[in-house]
Amino acid sequence: MANPNPYHLFLSPRSPFARRVRLALQRLGLPVVEHPLNVLDSNPDLEAANPLGLVPALILPNGRTLSDSSAILETLHDLHGGIWPERAEDRIEVRQASTLATGLMQAAVSYFQETRMHEVPSPAWAQDHLNTVLRTLHYLPGLRTDLWRRATELTQAGWDLACALEYLEFRMPEYRESILPPLRGPLELARMSKAFQETAPRI
Repeated sequence: MANPNPYHLFLSPRSPFARRVRLALQRLGLPVVEHPLNVLDSNPDLEAANPLGLVPALILPNGRTLSDSSAILETLHDLHGGIWPERAEDRIEVRQASTLATGLMQAAVSYFQETRMHEVPSPAWAQDHLNTVLRTLHYLPGLRTDLWRRATELTQAGWDLACALEYLEFRMPEYRESILPPLRGPLELARMSKAFQETAPRI
């Protein structure tokens, strides 16, 4: 029987930020109704839930709305657990790795928007976003592998890294070779997941 009070998630199918929330909801086994939309179009339902007009936006079963993927994940952990490690020191380190992965997402999204969506792209802004992407890709392989995965399970940071890297391959394929081998492990492990396959960004 369908849960009478599921979560409702407004999302863009190509958003890596929405994807990290979609994957978390699936891992937690929570009932969710997804509302895919084109963020370039006006959407009254999304704007009523989140006046910023940004995705993801999650409506909780009690009717409250959350926006921003990191805030959503924090709330899901508060309500259900299972997002972050229980030990405080591990939690701090994995959260920091997650912040770096989501920062990589943001730089890649910003680079794509600047170079592909503006009538007159700014070379300076595009270069700044690209520098952030490349600098972060160079930095991340130096982090401990257990921040991304524990045995055969990805941490939240590992899922975030996989979302960021696949988005980068999707939107910036010319920089695919900049993804160094140490980062490939979490991505390939994520790609073994049916949920990850089903939420892959597509045109």
